[in-house]
Amino acid sequence: MRRFVADVMSDRPPPPGADAPPLPLLQIAHMAPLAYKRGHKVFQRDYAATLIVAGRRAQVLAEVVAAFSARGIAVAPIKGAAFVGTIYPDPAERPMNDIDVLVPVPQIPDAMRTMLDLGFERSGVARKLSGFYHAVVYLRGEVMFELHRNIVQAYRTRMNLNEIWSRAVRHPSGEHRLDPIDEFLIAALHIARHELSVHAINYLDIRRLWSRLSSSAREEVRRRADDWRITRSFETVLAMSEMLARGDTGAPGDAIGRRILPTTDEILLGTKPERARQLAQKLWLTEGTRERLGLGVAWAGAIAEGWWRARDER
Repeated sequence: MRRFVADVMSDRPPPPGADAPPLPLLQIAHMAPLAYKRGHKVFQRDYAATLIVAGRRAQVLAEVVAAFSARGIAVAPIKGAAFVGTIYPDPAERPMNDIDVLVPVPQIPDAMRTMLDLGFERSGVARKLSGFYHAVVYLRGEVMFELHRNIVQAYRTRMNLNEIWSRAVRHPSGEHRLDPIDEFLIAALHIARHELSVHAINYLDIRRLWSRLSSSAREEVRRRADDWRITRSFETVLAMSEMLARGDTGAPGDAIGRRILPTTDEILLGTKPERARQLAQKLWLTEGTRERLGLGVAWAGAIAEGWWRARDER
């Protein structure tokens, strides 16, 4: 599995006669469709199923964008939803569990009402209603849709959402597209929020996003990461993607990071950390005393405010 992922991430052709990893491992990594595209015809059914789902998902996204645009709500696809048709020309190559979009914080209430009008139902714990929490989740049938007001919990970073929106460009379809540097940092920060324990294809996202940036754009990535206090997160995610592309074993980071962060094998096997280790990872990836305190404040505030808003919702 390690060699297969390394070849895909480095865009190397498969060795002659190479066998693909077992389907369960490819499903954990979200790479079964890519295995089919690399000549392993046994995964044709998985490719076809992903292609069908991608078409349905695109229809739902277009429906939501049109409804938001009609009400003057800005919306920008992020993460996997932003990569289909861009760094993944074939939509089947990028499976995803949900559709993620970013909405300006002041427009979140209108966006939430619009989702209900479209027949979606809110899902998840009450704290997701809180402004301290990063996203609100909706379901309609088998489609999961996440409205992001942020990428991580409020106060965990110094990310400037107003600047991100000022750099976004609206397309004729009505959706906004984020600046490529912001898009890269959001993808990296999403992985860091999950303490690096994400599907391996998320690291392929990082590789492809990074490869399209010029040297000057990469310097700007580092400048913004420093401004947002996410340099450790960005550097660690990038290091993990490079380790996977080389087929290395072990974990990235400094001495502490290598002891507590997931290894490449744990990523490929989908192994999740125990709660105590997860909290240690979260604290290590959060920079600065203020940001670590902010993480605690956001957690407590989300529970309290979410409970209060859930009362009004009922």
